[in-house]
Amino acid sequence: MNILFYDMGSYTYHDFLYYLKKAGHTCKTVYYHFPDKFQDAFFCERFDAYLTEKEYDVVISVNFFPLVAQLCDKRHIRYISWCYDSPLEERLQDYFSYETNYIFLFDRMEAAQYQAAGYTRVFHLPLAVNAKRLDAFCANPAIDTAYRADVSFVGNLYESPLETLLYSAGDYIKGYIEGILQAQLRIYGCYLLDDLISDDLLDAVNNSFAKIGQTNLRLNRRGLSYAIATEITHLERSFLLEECGELFHTCFYTSKTFHLNHVKLCGPVKYEDEMPLVFRNSKLNLCPTLKCIQSGIPLRALDIMGARGVLLSNYQPELAEYFENEKDVIWYDSMEDAIAKADFYLKHEDLRKQIALNGYQKVKEHFTYPQRIREMFDIAGIS
Repeated sequence: MNILFYDMGSYTYHDFLYYLKKAGHTCKTVYYHFPDKFQDAFFCERFDAYLTEKEYDVVISVNFFPLVAQLCDKRHIRYISWCYDSPLEERLQDYFSYETNYIFLFDRMEAAQYQAAGYTRVFHLPLAVNAKRLDAFCANPAIDTAYRADVSFVGNLYESPLETLLYSAGDYIKGYIEGILQAQLRIYGCYLLDDLISDDLLDAVNNSFAKIGQTNLRLNRRGLSYAIATEITHLERSFLLEECGELFHTCFYTSKTFHLNHVKLCGPVKYEDEMPLVFRNSKLNLCPTLKCIQSGIPLRALDIMGARGVLLSNYQPELAEYFENEKDVIWYDSMEDAIAKADFYLKHEDLRKQIALNGYQKVKEHFTYPQRIREMFDIAGIS
């Protein structure tokens, strides 16, 4: 099969491409970084030329790109996009209805919401791990020492716009939103924000913008929900890192500068050749999911287990479908529970090592690229 692969520097591109080629497909890649992914005449002209210069059976990308979808629809070529970002940007749904689209999301709840809204070209498909690549990282004491820690976290803290959005709001609105924020912060496995944000609350927030002359700014439920969710994620991750830092040797790998008490700030790590060393050499790998990922298993969680690291994560419904708590992974149902479990497993190395092995074996069996490629090709009607 002839495949045109569009990519702009995604984490999973090389692994995805490797298994497509291994399955016998011929792949040509187009690299391009969008200044504006919704409008780019230069890209449209060049990409359309690629689509017409040769007969392609399918176009594939990691994450969904609206102009690619539009051009594939114009040329009647199937377009498969497999997304590791969640939630998707709201404007993207304007391009979801093309009959040539096959959009795969790793979060079942997000996919179900789009399907309920009539977007029949959206499907649920969990992510995958290239365990073969990760297995190639042999133990090297000289290198491994640099990445050793009791607890590590690779990611960022998120910078929520919530405080700015509520700048002009009254005390009642701020207090109400703080209340629902605190409620959601303490509840795992159930996303409450969309139901708790009423039309009256949205109107009150938007009216507060108008009072200070911001007549062009208007939030919808999804925008306010995302702002609250990112603020919750910031609070949870900051709390867990500082608590772990006070009790254990804790490392934080991130591209931005943050001051967290007792936490070693280590800078960013490269996805393919440094991040697996962090996961394998850390006794526990903290992975608090972005709060608005309602059910799915994020890529980072699978990468941790695929690198034979121990995953310490919040409870996620889909995580519980595939893994057993404190056998394959360690999940917590409160921030206090996370600290207690970290303390316990750091004192029980034999249990911790068995969890690492069990988690690795599960992802190697159930989260493989060949499996996922077969599933998406079956749905897209590609043999």
